[in-house]
Amino acid sequence: MKLKLSPINNLSDARFAAAAGFHYMGFCFDPSSEDFVLPIKAKEIIDWTTGSNTVGEFGNQSVEDIYEIADLLGVDVVLINNTILPDELPSIGKPIIKAIDLNVLGLEASARELEAYSPYCDAFQVNTSTLNDAEITWLNAFVNNFKIILNCGNASTTIHLAIQQCKPFAINLHAGKEDKTGMRDFSDLNELLEGLADI
Repeated sequence: MKLKLSPINNLSDARFAAAAGFHYMGFCFDPSSEDFVLPIKAKEIIDWTTGSNTVGEFGNQSVEDIYEIADLLGVDVVLINNTILPDELPSIGKPIIKAIDLNVLGLEASARELEAYSPYCDAFQVNTSTLNDAEITWLNAFVNNFKIILNCGNASTTIHLAIQQCKPFAINLHAGKEDKTGMRDFSDLNELLEGLADI
């Protein structure tokens, strides 16, 4: 199972992700998000790290804006979280992860969106804050046919449940903030990773 760390806005998190063998590290380029990182700062962080696939994460932005930032920074993958039509995605020129929020869309609409975007997407990041029985059943209907990156927070019991019952392609873990420049406490993430190694 692969791991994704996001949203990254400091070099400490990026270096941790690379050293710990995370497959993906995500940078939020959605200006309306509190996790937004300036592309120039992300570029500096990306240039200092190797080993992980960089993911540019976008909000309600145009295809043109997404293409320009993704191309400028040389990100490996683009995550979209908006209403770009499926057949517009190839013009971005990067592998695509489509974010699907189960709590916002509901299960039926999420299934329709997954099916509509599947010909154009490399993977799907499924966001949920609950992971109830109905969502577990929903995930199990799709995990064998689609690359599902499950984003359900950093609670170890929830993540363990997801892995044991759904076996997603990847898990998204939430990055944090530096205590001060160059200093960051990774004890919680390290403990979580140690727990995952035992599953």
